[in-house]
Amino acid sequence: MVFIERKIKKGKVYLYLTHKARINGKSKRVWTRYLGPEAMFKDHIENIQLNLTPDFEIATSDFGMPVVLMKLAERLDLINIINECTDKRDQGLSIGEYLLIATLNRCIHPRSKNQLRKWFFSSYLQHLFPTIETYLNSMAYTNHFPYLTEDALERIEQKIIHRLLTEFQVKIDELLYDPTNFYTYIHPTEEQELPKHGHSKEGRHVLNLVSLSIFCTRDGGIPVMHQVYPGNIQDATHFKAEYPRFLNRLQELGLAPTEILLVFDKGNISEEVFQEIDASGMAFIASVRPSTQKDLEPLRAHEFRRYTLPNGKEVGILEFPRLLYGRERRLLAVYNPRRAHWTAQNLTRKVEAKITEIQEWFQTRLNVKKWRSKEAVEAKIKEIIKTKQYFEFISFRVTGDYGQVTYTIELKKDALQQYMETLGKSYLMTNHPTRRLPDLVWAYRQQYTIERAFKYLKHPDFLRITPIYHSKDECIRGHLFTCVLGLLLLTVLTREVQKTFPELELPHIMDLLAEIQLTQIQFSGSRKVIKKLGKMSPEAQKLAELFALDQIL
Repeated sequence: MVFIERKIKKGKVYLYLTHKARINGKSKRVWTRYLGPEAMFKDHIENIQLNLTPDFEIATSDFGMPVVLMKLAERLDLINIINECTDKRDQGLSIGEYLLIATLNRCIHPRSKNQLRKWFFSSYLQHLFPTIETYLNSMAYTNHFPYLTEDALERIEQKIIHRLLTEFQVKIDELLYDPTNFYTYIHPTEEQELPKHGHSKEGRHVLNLVSLSIFCTRDGGIPVMHQVYPGNIQDATHFKAEYPRFLNRLQELGLAPTEILLVFDKGNISEEVFQEIDASGMAFIASVRPSTQKDLEPLRAHEFRRYTLPNGKEVGILEFPRLLYGRERRLLAVYNPRRAHWTAQNLTRKVEAKITEIQEWFQTRLNVKKWRSKEAVEAKIKEIIKTKQYFEFISFRVTGDYGQVTYTIELKKDALQQYMETLGKSYLMTNHPTRRLPDLVWAYRQQYTIERAFKYLKHPDFLRITPIYHSKDECIRGHLFTCVLGLLLLTVLTREVQKTFPELELPHIMDLLAEIQLTQIQFSGSRKVIKKLGKMSPEAQKLAELFALDQIL
C-alpha cells in the first residue's frame, strides 16, 4: 500500500510518499521518499512533476554457515575461554575474537590472513562482532599468536572439553588417537624446532614437515586434545611421550583411565607405551603388524567364525591368547571378505601382467642377438618376474641349444588359488577382558573417524592446513590451533545436525548451509533495511528451521 504521509517538524508540514507491506505477518515500512514542504504543493501544484521510481541498494551476504557456526561457538563459549586462558590487555579485538574470526574463515572459505578483512565484511559476521577499528591482517595474527603458549593451549582445551561434556553431552569413554604430518615451504632457522625433514605421509619428502597428533571422541569424531611437534619425530616415539600428558588431562577432568577405551594403530606401538597403559589400567584396542604373527598366515577363510557388524558387513574372527609386550593379551585374527576379494583380484592381475610382459618381450627378440643364449633368456625372465613371491605362482622352463632357444611359461592356478584363500586377514590386540569379538572389531573400525578428520584438515575447500608459510614456531602452533578449532566446530555441527537428519554428512551440510544467503534492501530516504533470506532448496530450508535462522533477522 502506497500513501502520502504528513510529518510536522518545527511547525512546518512536510510530505512523504510511503509504501507499507505485510512481511512475515507484520506491517513493515518498505520505503519512504521525501516529496517536499506541503506549502510548495499548495502554491505550485500545476508545475509539480513527481518521479515515483524508488532508488534502492541491494546487498547479499553469506549467512547460513557464519551464523550457525557462530551459534555453536557461543554455546561452547569459545571467545571467553580463550580470553580467560591468555593474557592480553583490553585493547581492540580480544585474542578470542581474533582466533574465532580466523577459525570461522578456515571452516567457510580458507584464505590468507591478509584477505581476512575483505572476507569478513562480505559475510554476515560483521553484524555479530564488535566494530573492528583495528587492523585485521597477517600482522595482527603474528602479534597475537605468541599469546598461545603450550600451557595456554592446554588450559583452553581443558575448558572446551568441559563445555562439550556439559553443554553437548559428548561421550568421551571411547577415544581414537592418530598422528599425521603436513608439508611446509619453510626454510627453518636454528631457532625453529617444528619444521624438520621426516617421512611425509603426503609424499612431499623434499620439504620440511610439521606433525600433529589428535585425540578424537568416537562420539562425533570431535577433537579434544592435540599436539604440534617436529616433523622428524617418529610416531611411536611421540605417542610414548604424549601418553603421560593424556593421563594428566583425564585426571584434571576427574575421569579415571579405567573408564576409557583407547584405539590406536600399529604405527604407534612401543614396549614403553604398553608399560604406561598397563600401569594406568586403561583398556585399549590396537592393530598388530602381520609380520609378527607368521604362524597365523596359513589360516584360511573357511576356518573363521562369521559375525555381522552394525553396518551389515560380514567378517570372520578368531581369538588367540598371546603373550605380547610383557603381558597376555587377546589377539584377534580378523578376516575381511571384501578385502580378500580385492587383494586376490589385484594379485591375479599383477601375476598375469608379468606373464604377458614376458611374452611380449620375447615375441620379436627370442633367438635374436644376445637372446640366442638359454642363460640370457632365463635371466631376463627372472628379472621381469622380480618379486620373490610371484615365483610361487609362475612356472617357466627354458630349453634348446644356442640360437634355437624355446621357453614355456604358465600360471600355477592351484598354488595361486590356495594362497588367495589365506588373504584378507588383519590382526588386533586388546586388554579388554569382556567385550565381545564383533564389538572389538567394530570399535577399531571407528578409526576411520580420525582418518576422516585428517582428510578434512587437508581438504582444499575447508580447513586446509597446508601449505604452511609461517616462519615462527608460535605462529605455526597458532595456525594449526585455529584449524583444529575449525575441525571442532565442524564436527560439533555435524553431530548436532545428525541428531535430526542422520543421513547428512559434513560436505552436504556445508553445501546446504551455503545456499542460505541474506538479501538486504535499503531505499534512499529511509533508514530501515529490509532483510530477507534468499530462495533455497527444501533441504536447506529444513536446516534453516533447525537452527532458527529466521529469528536472527
